[in-house]
Amino acid sequence: MAPPVADWIGRALIVMAVLLLVPHMTRAVVWAYNNGKLPIKPRDYTLLLLFACGTLTMLKRPSFCIPALLLLAVPLMRVADAAFLQRFNLNHLIDHSVLVTTLLSNLLVSAMAVFVLSAANGQRVAIWVAVSAILLATLSIYYEWLGFASFTRIPGRLSGMSDDPNDAPILCCMMFGILFTLSPRFWWNLALAAVATPAIVLTLSRSGTAIFAVLVAAYLAANLRKHFTGLLLISVIALPLFGGGVVLMVSQSADTGVQKNENTEGRMRAILELDFEKIGSPERAKDLHDGWEAVKQEPVFGHGALSGTSRWQPHNQVVAIWLDLGLAGMLTFTGLLLLVTFKSLLSGLRGMFCLIPIWLFVPCSQILVEMPHYFMAFAIAAQVAFPGRLALRLHHPRTTIPHAPHAGLPHS
Repeated sequence: MAPPVADWIGRALIVMAVLLLVPHMTRAVVWAYNNGKLPIKPRDYTLLLLFACGTLTMLKRPSFCIPALLLLAVPLMRVADAAFLQRFNLNHLIDHSVLVTTLLSNLLVSAMAVFVLSAANGQRVAIWVAVSAILLATLSIYYEWLGFASFTRIPGRLSGMSDDPNDAPILCCMMFGILFTLSPRFWWNLALAAVATPAIVLTLSRSGTAIFAVLVAAYLAANLRKHFTGLLLISVIALPLFGGGVVLMVSQSADTGVQKNENTEGRMRAILELDFEKIGSPERAKDLHDGWEAVKQEPVFGHGALSGTSRWQPHNQVVAIWLDLGLAGMLTFTGLLLLVTFKSLLSGLRGMFCLIPIWLFVPCSQILVEMPHYFMAFAIAAQVAFPGRLALRLHHPRTTIPHAPHAGLPHS
């Protein structure tokens, strides 16, 4: 017997989300267009994403989690500030309308990453998107490591299709947070983490590698009692071989696979030793200090959208939003983060695997609010912490049912 129409819609939504949303998350769309492999512009690809996934989600009986939708307030405020107030511009470098269009595109893709979760099979969509994004990001890093392509813009480091080596670790941490939250397949999740680990290390992202290690350690600790025997066997047999392979790959990459620079050796030592004191750098400390000094110049209204990622680069999401939007934007961002975290704590740590990388990347990154995978992971945390939903239903007009005449009591 053929499956009902609702099942076909659900499957089509998964396929469209994987084909249209994952390339945006991994920045494969931009890479393919710049290299002449995408026949349409990224703008048209975004419109296709909105039409296909938006229509299928509406057909799949969506129900909305209000805290998840509120997460889009900050990127919406950034678009409004840049488009209408234009308090900060870079006209000496690039036309301001291009920057506004970029912010608007990021907002639309992020909104769709949250919107598809409202479908009846939204959590299943999230699992498929997470697995596909992890595989595409890690395989592209291995492809670059083998010398078949060069994606990175920083000599000495690998990035995959995203030209920034710090993007892939953030993506993988957010997507693994979703998998650890929604997927009950412990050993499959662990196997995928083993596949992704060398790729994350090859990016030489100090903060990304450390946060990924913390996230996986938390997942193992949460499942230790249930899978103690299997984990013990893996740790005795596989971990030494696995660790040696990672060290060999990174050493070979530093010697022959990629160009070397003065920072590569220090990054490699900090990652392999997992030395949290070396993970930070004097340059980032100075950037944070300069950003905080700029905040004190305009603490209420900020300097305008994009100032926190162009003129100042504090490598801190709270400070960057404060620079962009002032006190209102900072309170909105931190308020939603604290609200979802507090509700997660009250509900037995539901969604905490999504919140761990978010909390740890906030003091390390300034571009989280420009990443759709950040919003998807945050929205999953909000959904599992706040199970209530606002559903849209089409009501049929009432029909009056005539009452049957009272028959009275039966006579003996």
